[in-house]
Amino acid sequence: MPEPWLLKTANLLQICVPLLSLSAYLPQWKKILRTRSAHDISLRAWLIWTVSSLFALCYALVQWQINQQTWPLLISSSATMLCVLTTVALVLFYRRRTGE
Repeated sequence: MPEPWLLKTANLLQICVPLLSLSAYLPQWKKILRTRSAHDISLRAWLIWTVSSLFALCYALVQWQINQQTWPLLISSSATMLCVLTTVALVLFYRRRTGE
C-alpha cells in the first residue's frame, strides 16, 4: 500500500484535472457564444472526446466499485464528461440555429 501522503497528493492532482481541462474548454465555449457559430469547431473530434470521456467514466465507476477510494477519479471523469457534453450541445445548437 502506498504511503498516505502519496495517496493524498495523487488525489489532489486528480482533482486538478477537471480544473485544468476547464481552462481549455472555456475559450471554446466563449468563442461559440460570442460568434453564435460553431462552424470552426470539429464536431467529429468532440464526438471522439465524448466516447473517450465515457470510457474514462466507466473505468472510474468500476474502480469505485472495487475499492471505494477512487472518488477523485470519479469526480474528475464526471466533470470532464459534463464539459465535453456541454461543448457538443453548444456545437449542435448553433449549427442547427445557423444551418451550418
